[in-house]
Amino acid sequence: MTQKEFRDFKESLKVVFAGYKRINSKMEQRLRLLGFFMIRQKKHYIFVYNLGEKRLQFEVDKTPGDRRSGIKTACDIARIIQKELVS
Repeated sequence: MTQKEFRDFKESLKVVFAGYKRINSKMEQRLRLLGFFMIRQKKHYIFVYNLGEKRLQFEVDKTPGDRRSGIKTACDIARIIQKELVS
């Protein structure tokens, strides 16, 4: 993934998680288009992202803590993916 592709990916992720209150079918579909697979659990969602041979998992609360939690989640996911791309 090039730097430009990663920036576009990160911005798309931010758009998907903007105003996150709960996962709806539209948001789930957008995440699937970005390459994520979602597993529902009792209090969390687990997002699985395949990065070549690596399988990354991200745990997200079903109910956000504050109004910016969606953006923070998107940035955290992007940071972890970028770290894996570099290594």
